[in-house]
Amino acid sequence: MSNAMTVVKDAYAAFGQGDVHALLALIPADIDWRVVGPASLPYPTTCRTRGEVQRYFADLFSAEEITKFEPREFIDAGEHIVVIGFVAATIKATGKSFESEWVHIFTIKDGLVTRWLEFFDTAARP
Repeated sequence: MSNAMTVVKDAYAAFGQGDVHALLALIPADIDWRVVGPASLPYPTTCRTRGEVQRYFADLFSAEEITKFEPREFIDAGEHIVVIGFVAATIKATGKSFESEWVHIFTIKDGLVTRWLEFFDTAARP
């Protein structure tokens, strides 16, 4: 397993344990962190600093209860790792649930996540 893949799997392990601080330790002070989707999402869609990523997670967890999160396929392309997965969540404000497959694209440099992009079916989120 490449060092980049180890970093990505460590990030998912931290997320799965709800350990946002361990996940934040895997990113540099400046980052390119984006959810590709509409600006109407109740959490930031572009983050440039570790503090903004921390706010992203706080806003995400206040808006949604994630009931299933499954990274399913890992594609190793050197410093770029692509992960295909699945999420099920409930929107806290409405109680409505949704499911979506997703794709995460990571860039790892010097053992840190320098870029993270998420694509998911935003139309599935009511």
